[in-house]
Amino acid sequence: MKIIEIENVSKTYALKGRNKGSVVKAVSNASLEIEEGEILGLLGSNGAGKTTLIKLILGLAPMDSGSITVGGYDIVKSREKALASVGALVEAPTLFADYTGWENLKYYAKLQGGISDERLKAVVDLVGLSDRINSRFRTYSLGMKQRLGIAQAIMHNPSVLLLDEPTNGLDPSGIAQMRELFVDLKKQMGTTIIISSHILSEMQQVCDRVAFMANGEIKAVKSMEEVNYGVDSYRKFSLECSDPITAENVIESKGLKCKREGDVLIVIADQPTMSEIVTTLVNTGVNVYSVTKIKRTLEDLYKEVSR
Repeated sequence: MKIIEIENVSKTYALKGRNKGSVVKAVSNASLEIEEGEILGLLGSNGAGKTTLIKLILGLAPMDSGSITVGGYDIVKSREKALASVGALVEAPTLFADYTGWENLKYYAKLQGGISDERLKAVVDLVGLSDRINSRFRTYSLGMKQRLGIAQAIMHNPSVLLLDEPTNGLDPSGIAQMRELFVDLKKQMGTTIIISSHILSEMQQVCDRVAFMANGEIKAVKSMEEVNYGVDSYRKFSLECSDPITAENVIESKGLKCKREGDVLIVIADQPTMSEIVTTLVNTGVNVYSVTKIKRTLEDLYKEVSR
């Protein structure tokens, strides 16, 4: 089921200062459908249009053209209904420095009509802040601040969560913890999560699909299976054996090309053909040590689709 539908959305901004009178197209004819219960990565370099698109989904900036619906409600005509089941963390969390983490959550819970302490405690446990929830926000590390911001965003149990660069400035340990949190939110709460990021290697580990943005345009949308292995039946394999010269001859006899790197051969083939190659090599006395599918990286694919 599609929970968010973006159709032909564009947004331009007027420049100020020395470039006054000029405009920049932050988002250009973007169309994207997000499925319920998935984690979708909105990927691209700084300035690609990711933050602007998230702000458009939230109705924080007006569109020049196009339409966006969330849960079947138009974000312009029925913004309150569209955002009733949405949580968001855009850029840095806006919380009170001299309040404790708990006091911050209680304040925002009251603004949302009252959320029980039991629910708040469950959210605090989920984001891993139980030990520091009674410390003042200004004493928090960057990662803890991000976690409290996410706690604020999910306290009302939203079905959709929008996160803009949530791992910015975190160390490797903090990034890994945040990644685990996203997976837990999906598994435990069934949350649909949209994460904007330029850290492609991290997104490859957590997303179900990714949408690549460049120059305000959505260049491609790929499942992780497509990202990792391509869209056809052919895959890239690494084959390690005792006689790479013989293996190379066997592979080329089947009309395939391969690249030899020491005792390892890089082969592009479908799985049945790769199985035949291994059988032939074993029958001719060649020891096959390993056959491994090689994943593409998001960085490689991003370079391809953003040209």
